[in-house]
Amino acid sequence: MSREGARGHDEAVGGPPAAAAESTALQLFDRACRRLLGRGTDFTDTVVEKIRTEVQYYADPLAPPDLRRSVSTGVRHGLEAGLDPGRLVDVERYTRELGIRRAEEGRPLDEVMHAYRVAGSEVWSGIVRAVERHGLGDSRQLVHVAELVWKHNDRDAVLVADAYRQVAKGVASRHGERVRLILAALLESRNEPDFARDAAAILDLPLDGRFAVAMIGATPPYGRLPESVPEVHGIRVLRHTRGQRAVLVAHLGDRPLDALASGLVAGTGLRIGISPVVQGLHSLSRARDMAGLALRTCRADGEIARLDSRLPDGLLLSRPDLSAELTLQVLQPMYDLEPADRDTLFATLGVWIEKGGSAVQTARHMLCHRNTVLNRLRRFEQTTGLALSRPRDLVQLTLALDALRLLGPAAAPGASGAQEPSRPPSAL
Repeated sequence: MSREGARGHDEAVGGPPAAAAESTALQLFDRACRRLLGRGTDFTDTVVEKIRTEVQYYADPLAPPDLRRSVSTGVRHGLEAGLDPGRLVDVERYTRELGIRRAEEGRPLDEVMHAYRVAGSEVWSGIVRAVERHGLGDSRQLVHVAELVWKHNDRDAVLVADAYRQVAKGVASRHGERVRLILAALLESRNEPDFARDAAAILDLPLDGRFAVAMIGATPPYGRLPESVPEVHGIRVLRHTRGQRAVLVAHLGDRPLDALASGLVAGTGLRIGISPVVQGLHSLSRARDMAGLALRTCRADGEIARLDSRLPDGLLLSRPDLSAELTLQVLQPMYDLEPADRDTLFATLGVWIEKGGSAVQTARHMLCHRNTVLNRLRRFEQTTGLALSRPRDLVQLTLALDALRLLGPAAAPGASGAQEPSRPPSAL
């Protein structure tokens, strides 16, 4: 508190008695400030110990490494400003620097403010004790300056908070960009243990934890990727977005994959593919590939596909060249038939397989007689030379039909430009 402030307070309360009281209070205040400045490091240690005792975040070993130096500087500036109003500029500069430094360190603002106010309270208690212990005068007289001292303390606390918030916005923005870049690199990198270790520390994720990746695809023109990260109970989710794809990295902890799948929603124009569980951050790129495969198995918007329940589809999509070759070998004779006839046989086979090989249920589904279904199945066998009663033939047929469904015309026998084997398209 400055002497000018005290004089203003004299005029506000009015009259010589008040001025005399203020004069006495100022004298006591000056003497006490000089006493505390004379104690040097001894008084700094008292304030530091008070902060460490009352503020949990500042207890060892969590305390800022510069805590003692910072307290020493702050106490000195505050006491010197009490003696010389011209030193208030030092207090303002110190408080702003303190707010900036603590924001850059990422320390919680409420704890920073708590520590600042504890320090201010201990300094005031030190002033009162100095008056009483050294017989400097009647400590009750200090009530005349207490209000102004605390007003100054509150003003300085606001400066700390303002500086902290301004810096925190920039720090959060830079941190968010850093997280985005590191997450993108993890999803692309393979077998780079050193990078994975550094990424684990920055992202605050366990290096060897259980993870899964979900990929969200938007179908134009109605599909719009959600802007927020989904909240799934007990699972931390990080997000990376590029183009019409959003990649979610989920740290499962001890939660099952079902918990992640049930916590996701595929809205209008959206499809979601989910990878199996992988172990360790170094496996995220593989999980990303598997999530991409799962997404490609989706048959319609609004669908959520788990690759672990569609592994045959994933195999077919991962090697479209071999899938097309399988389709050619198994279904080539069918393309000698009339298109309408061929489509009817394909449709009947598809329903028959979905119904577990039951001709009765197939007939009910297709609104025809059971014998009609059996006749169509026999005709297929005669055309292709396959026997639906032989497990190996049935497996090849099922895979060939799935390839035709998944790959479309490119897998049809006679289609030109079969795809070369390649890594699944990147989602990033």
